[in-house]
Amino acid sequence: MAMIEPSMRKEFETWVETARPPLAEEPALGLAALMTTAAFVDPVAQVPIFDAIAAATAASDNGAARATQIAAALPWATEGKPRIALPRALWDDYWAIVAEPPSPTAGELDLTLAVVALGSRYDQRMIDACEAALLEFDSVHELIAQPEVRLTTADLESHAADSLAHDLLSMLTANGYDIEVIDADTVVLPGDYPAQNRTNRRILQLHDIWHLVAGYGFTPAGEVAISGFQMAQFGQNYSTRFLATVASKAAVHAPAMMDMLLTVMFDGWRHGRATKELIAVPWHQRIADPIERVRAELGIRPLDSAAVRMMEALTPAAA
Repeated sequence: MAMIEPSMRKEFETWVETARPPLAEEPALGLAALMTTAAFVDPVAQVPIFDAIAAATAASDNGAARATQIAAALPWATEGKPRIALPRALWDDYWAIVAEPPSPTAGELDLTLAVVALGSRYDQRMIDACEAALLEFDSVHELIAQPEVRLTTADLESHAADSLAHDLLSMLTANGYDIEVIDADTVVLPGDYPAQNRTNRRILQLHDIWHLVAGYGFTPAGEVAISGFQMAQFGQNYSTRFLATVASKAAVHAPAMMDMLLTVMFDGWRHGRATKELIAVPWHQRIADPIERVRAELGIRPLDSAAVRMMEALTPAAA
């Protein structure tokens, strides 16, 4: 499908900025717009927004029925809200990402870095809103109160073969990864933003640990699903904007894949909502334990998603 036309871009931006997506008339783009509202306009409302979409997409594949259910959960989505104009540079960078068609051979790190860079376009209102969204989670307050501990590669060495540390180091080594794919000291915001600065640094270390412990594959489908999990766990805005961007790319380039992609996203979301909040767990004290023990003691059930397995089967080169 050709890239969205300038007139359609303008409409989409209006839907997002007024929180009034045409869910019945434009089912795919409308849902992508609602997710983009959660990402860029109203992060504090992201949990009710994603809960509403999760429930509606699980209940029906009919656009009108979904629209009715979402409107019942989010009454403002029908009438909209006073418009909040986003920075033009943010929209321009967003559309540059959406313009690139999904590709099984595209580098995941390239997309990650592009989505991370969108945060550099945030104005003060958005930065404050992202801080407030994180503080909705009790575990984020708990994390902020703890001394900061950062794991290093050396911390993962010399552990038993059945330990989380051994499994993590083996995975990192086999894939040429590092325990921090992005330098943690580059994600610090100037000013008093303890929730964002702590969680941004924290998740760089925990992302791959959660992959292993929560049962997410290191595949494109696994990355999409774990973004839903992370967002549900502690309200991470990066995950929200990643999912919104991926949904918009699918709605523009591959609408036939939209329902499967949404199921992958929201299987991860529901899993994250059903799992104990993990961001403040002292993971440095858990790395010597076998993954099964960690799961048992923290009550973590690994992801079981037919949609993730199906998407991985459809993209074997990427998987």
